[in-house]
Amino acid sequence: MSGMTRCAVLLALLALALTSANASSVAPGAFDPAATVSVLCAPGYAPAHRLVSRSTKTKIFVRDGVPAAARRGWVIDHYIPLELGGTNVDANLAAQPKDEAHRKDLDEDRLHEAVCSGSMTLAAARAEMTHHWRR
Repeated sequence: MSGMTRCAVLLALLALALTSANASSVAPGAFDPAATVSVLCAPGYAPAHRLVSRSTKTKIFVRDGVPAAARRGWVIDHYIPLELGGTNVDANLAAQPKDEAHRKDLDEDRLHEAVCSGSMTLAAARAEMTHHWRR
């Protein structure tokens, strides 16, 4: 392989690696690996972790393009819900219309119950949330 071809291959591999790294950094959802089923199924876990600051909420509204005048009809919600071990980092937060958030709450409750009853794995529940509720 010539030096020029080798250089082109290396540049292509570098571009692919950078694209993959950037894609994973913007994929929705983030969870706490220490949030196991036994931890998540204990009463009070989600309320104790619901700590999203006003400044973070504002940042997410701006990022997601929700104008200040329209925000009364929106909430900041978690891709992976707290009751499935989701975190409060920006990658796991999104602006969502209130009516849609209420529908999503039904999925969250159903999946939490399935995980706690042992009829679904935590990983499968998290995957379902990020698959069905994307930015």
